[in-house]
Amino acid sequence: SVGRWVSGVRGRMVGRRWIAAAAAVLVALILLSASVLAANLQLAPGKAQATMPTPFPSIEFHSRHLGPSPTATDTPTAAPPTPLATTASVPATPRPTPTPFPFEAGVNVLIYGNDPAFASKASAQLDHLASLHVNSVSLVFPIYTANWTASSVYADPTWTLNSTNIATFIAAAHQRHMRVMLRPLMDEASLHPAGKWRGQIAPASVSGWFASYDNLVLGYARLAQAQHAESLDIGTEFDSMQGYSQQWLNLISAVRGVYSGQLTYSANWAIWYPSYGWALDFLSVDAFFPLNVPLNATQAQLAAAWSPWIGRVNGFSASYGKHVVFTELGTTSEVGSFQQPWLWSHGTGLSLQAQQLYYAASCQALKSRISGIYWWEYLLDPPATSSDLSFDPQSKPADTAISRCYA
Repeated sequence: SVGRWVSGVRGRMVGRRWIAAAAAVLVALILLSASVLAANLQLAPGKAQATMPTPFPSIEFHSRHLGPSPTATDTPTAAPPTPLATTASVPATPRPTPTPFPFEAGVNVLIYGNDPAFASKASAQLDHLASLHVNSVSLVFPIYTANWTASSVYADPTWTLNSTNIATFIAAAHQRHMRVMLRPLMDEASLHPAGKWRGQIAPASVSGWFASYDNLVLGYARLAQAQHAESLDIGTEFDSMQGYSQQWLNLISAVRGVYSGQLTYSANWAIWYPSYGWALDFLSVDAFFPLNVPLNATQAQLAAAWSPWIGRVNGFSASYGKHVVFTELGTTSEVGSFQQPWLWSHGTGLSLQAQQLYYAASCQALKSRISGIYWWEYLLDPPATSSDLSFDPQSKPADTAISRCYA
């Protein structure tokens, strides 16, 4: 198009002054095009890294947060963090895209604490999940930080699942022919007093935070290796920390040294996938995308409302040449909860049908287009009644929808 513009004006220009002006405009257009490409393209590993869109710090929400409705964007709103001068640049060893495996028909099992009856409860829950045709399970357990500016992360001796119970769970899942993903997840109780969530942490010492976090993740990587867990999720929704790409690449490289399974990172749905995605085995998204439908939407309407988000996810996959898994997907059993599925509570009243329709429609729209779904969430102790308003689908019609999806 630039060439056609130049040829069109050339016939009307006479004299060196006009030619010089046209040349100046042409150079400006070329420079502008180059800057746009540099800002929006993800270059291949080994080449200069293009700047990918960074988290937008003004939004106070996350995938299961009591916050205002977010707007997804691909546009950078802040400069990426300055690389840490004290951190050595250790490139992560690239791994080939793994041979496609069967669709990950998964669920998240969220476990706090170390119940004395852990083994029997885990066994019962896994039996139930096997009856739903689940072939993959994400074992989610909390890790902690003191506050949103703290520079350390730790496993709580009371509330974080211990290594013995993690090993017990993995073995029990393998007995039922299920893949296992280990997924340490930062608890937010200490962040809420300041009105923050895990996507807004701002450690006083970034280098200190990564040293602490890396040490914790490496411990779980060694445990995953010893127990033959198939994958490890190295982080979840750390929006404010994702810009420190080299630090994440250092972690990935270190984990590769002790763990031979697959690595992933669970990104918040509303921001672009972090630039170190090329170094992972597959991309994961916590997929609480809002569906633009009425409160009484049908399954067909809900399925159709996924179209723009499928295009977005396809963009992630195309950018990195990796397949995409939704490591969190679900909604509460409340009226219209699918409009803002990241909220813990909508205050709209019980609707088991709304949850069921969302699960059925999401399966219909997504199963043939992504490489796996992990529904959020199952617990060791299922809801006491079917009138429960939470995400947990057990003992509700949504449970049946999952079975039909995975059958």
